[in-house]
This record gives sequence, C-alpha cells and structure tokens, in this order.
Amino acid sequence: MRRRGSKYNAFQLNVDRRSTRGVSFNVAYTFSRTEDNGSDIRDLAPNSYDESAYYGISNLDRPHVFVSQARYRLPTAASQPAIVEAILGNWDLSGVFQAQSGVPFDVRTATDIAGVGPGSGTQYYELVGDPLAARTEWDGTSAVWFDKNAFRAPAAGTFATSQSRNFLRQPGFWDLHMSLRKSFPFGTRRFEFRWDVFNVLNHTTLGTAQTNPNVADFGLITSRTGNRTMQMGLQYAF
Repeated sequence: MRRRGSKYNAFQLNVDRRSTRGVSFNVAYTFSRTEDNGSDIRDLAPNSYDESAYYGISNLDRPHVFVSQARYRLPTAASQPAIVEAILGNWDLSGVFQAQSGVPFDVRTATDIAGVGPGSGTQYYELVGDPLAARTEWDGTSAVWFDKNAFRAPAAGTFATSQSRNFLRQPGFWDLHMSLRKSFPFGTRRFEFRWDVFNVLNHTTLGTAQTNPNVADFGLITSRTGNRTMQMGLQYAF
C-alpha cells in the first residue's frame, strides 16, 4: 500500500489600492515551499521497493511568485473646449508585471540500471560534482545551464543515493505587459482605441535545459523566447 504525504508552507502578501484620483494597483507576492511524494510518482518513482526516498521538493514547487498590476485613468478634460477634451480626455494606461521561479527538476534515466524490471520508473544519476560550476550565458545558440560532468550513471544493479529529488531548477521568468486605451464618447455610444504591448522591455526568457543524460545536448538550453509584440484594435460600443 502506498503512503503519500505533502506539505505546503507559504508567506503571502497582498496589497490593494482602490481607484483614487485615477490610480489603482494590486501587488501580490508568495514565498513558499511545497514537498510531497505524490506528484508524478506513477511515472517517476526511482525505486519501486522504497517509495519513501521519493519524498522531496514537489514538481509543483515555485518558491517565488510575484504579480503586480496597476492602472492610471488620466483626469478628464470636461472643463476644456470640446476639441481639447476630445484629444486629452478619456485616456487609460494599465500594466501587468509578473515574475516567477522556474520548474524544479533532477537528473534521471529511463534505462533500468538497477535491474528492477518493467514498471521500475526512471532512476537517478549519481551526483559527483557541482552542477552549477560551469553555467554560461546565452551565446546566441545555446547556454550551459548545468554541468553534465557533475553526473554519472550508478553502478549496474544499484540505485543512486547522492542526488535529492528536484534539487535543481529550470530558468524562471519575468515579463511586463502594458495597455493604452482612448475612448471617444458619442452620447451613450463610444469608440475605443486600444494599443497592447506584450513584453514591453523585449526581455529574453530562456527555454528549458535538457535533463536526459542520454542525449547530446544534456545540460544545455537551446531555445529562448521573448520578442516584443504589439496589437492595436478599434471597438465600437453601443
């Protein structure tokens, strides 16, 4: 009979400001740690005879999650001449910033080195060095995220014991999106122009590192995302 357990501890902070003089914002931050022996255990249990060794940092663990959104509605120009009000009035600027820790992982192989047989799941590699010692920056085609030489296959017929579950982490990310809107009222109807900019700062986010020790790009990140994109729209509301 399988005995599973989980534990979640967190510090959560939330700050809200309701719209005052056109300004409103929300800031939310969570610092947490999630541990279990259940997430993905059907596919990843490294030792079918000793499930307790699987307890550790959960696949769901994200230590830092920060989300902030703000909105500024510019003052109306109702007291100004009609042409000035049409140009300067009814502007709305908003933005969302998000930052988050990366996905946890460890190094395993689908090869049944221990000789358990079918259904054994993936098995850990031995940790024999500092996996972060050889980390490099993105050079245009790839980046070393962890040192592949810090791992080696365990001896045939044995389970690795030197590596902890999910002790490494894939790259995190942060991003800023903004939106500018302008409303043109016509009695009870209005046109609304909207300009959305995603990834305002054109920040590059690295892809995930290859964790399979049996492939050539083991330990490398070979992809990235992060191009700034924009979209514009015009809406008629009636």
